[in-house]
Amino acid sequence: MDLSSPKTNSNFPSQGGYSAFADATGPKKAAGIGSIVWIKTFLNRPKEKELVTFLRELAILVEARVPLVRALESIKKQKYSPGLIEMAGSFQKRVEGGSPLSEAMEEYSRYFSPLYINVTRAGEASGRLDKVLNYLADNREKRYELRRKIIGALIYPGVISISFLAVFIFLMVFVMPSLNKTLTESGTKLPWTTKLVIGTSEFLTGHWLVVFAFAVGIMIGMLYYLRTNEGRKQWDLIVISVPIFGTLLRSMYMNRFADNLGLLLRESVPITRSLEITAKIMGNHLYEKVLLNCIKEVQRGSMISAAIEESPYFPSVVPQILRVGEESGRTAETLAKIADYYNKEVNNMTQNMMALIEPVLILFLGAGVAIIVASVIMPIYNMAGSI
Repeated sequence: MDLSSPKTNSNFPSQGGYSAFADATGPKKAAGIGSIVWIKTFLNRPKEKELVTFLRELAILVEARVPLVRALESIKKQKYSPGLIEMAGSFQKRVEGGSPLSEAMEEYSRYFSPLYINVTRAGEASGRLDKVLNYLADNREKRYELRRKIIGALIYPGVISISFLAVFIFLMVFVMPSLNKTLTESGTKLPWTTKLVIGTSEFLTGHWLVVFAFAVGIMIGMLYYLRTNEGRKQWDLIVISVPIFGTLLRSMYMNRFADNLGLLLRESVPITRSLEITAKIMGNHLYEKVLLNCIKEVQRGSMISAAIEESPYFPSVVPQILRVGEESGRTAETLAKIADYYNKEVNNMTQNMMALIEPVLILFLGAGVAIIVASVIMPIYNMAGSI
C-alpha cells in the first residue's frame, strides 16, 4: 500500500482527497522546518568583512589569469563561514554550467545589490572583470568602514543612556519604596523634587503592569507604523532632520549617491539604468523619489545636475560641481571626487560627534543623578537637623 497517496491510504480519514491528519500537521511541520532553515541561514550568513575579502581575492585570482572556476574552487577551500563557502560553491557550479558570474550573483541578491550585479555584467562584457571586482571590493569596504564608524559613534551614547535608565528604574522600584514611608511620615516639608521622585516611584511600583503594557504597545505600534509606506517616509524625513545626526546622514547619502552612480557610469551602464539602480540602494525614500524623478527628466533631455538642483535634500554644491563634470564629459570622474569629499566629511563628522556627545551626556546624566540624590538626601538631612 502506498502510504504517500491519500487516495490509497485508508488508515486515516480524508476529506477532499487529502488526509485530514496531514492537513492538521503538515503546515505546522512545514512552518517549523522553515523556521529552522531561516535560523540556520541567518547564523551561517557571510559577514560583511568576508564579502569584501571574497571580492578582493576573486579579483586578484582573475587578474592573475586563473580561470574563474578554479578561482572559486580555491576560495571555497579557505576558512570562511559556512554561508560564504556554500555561496562560492554555488557560483562555481553555475559558472561550470556556462552561466556568467553576474547571473550567479542574482541568486544571492540578499548579499549583492543590483549595483554589484550590473557592474559585474558590464565588466564581463568589456573583459575587465578583474578591475570591476576590485572596484566592487573597494566600494563594499568603504561602505563597511562607514557603517562601522557610524555605529561606533552611536554605541557609546546608547550604552550610557540604557545604563542610566536601568539605574533609574532600579532606584525607583527597589530603593525608593523603602524610603517613601520614612520621608512622608517625617513631618518635614518636602521639596517638589522629592515629591516628584516619590510620586514616580509609587506609580511605577503600583502600576508596573500598565507601564510595561504601555511601553510594549508603543514599541509594537511604532514598528508596525514604520513598516507602512507612510511610516517609512516619515521616518526617513525625521532622521535627516535631526540636528547633528541628520547632517551626518545627509553626507552619508551624498557619498552613497556619488560613489554608486559614478561606479555604474564608469562601467558604461546606461544612465537611466544607473539612476534606477542607485535609487533602489539609497536606503531612504526621499532620495529614492528624487532619483526616480531624475530619470524622467534625463529622458526628456535634462542633465542629472539640473534634475536634482531643485531638491532640498541635495546640497547646492553637489549639482554645481556635477554640472561642470557633465559639461566637460567627465561625469564619472566628477562623481568619484564628490564621493571622496563626502567620505572625508563623514569621517570628520563622526569624530567630532563623538567629541561633542561625550560632555553633553556627562552633563545630562550628572544633572539627573544630582536631582535624584538631592531629592532623597536633603529631606533626610533636614530630618536629622530637626532632632
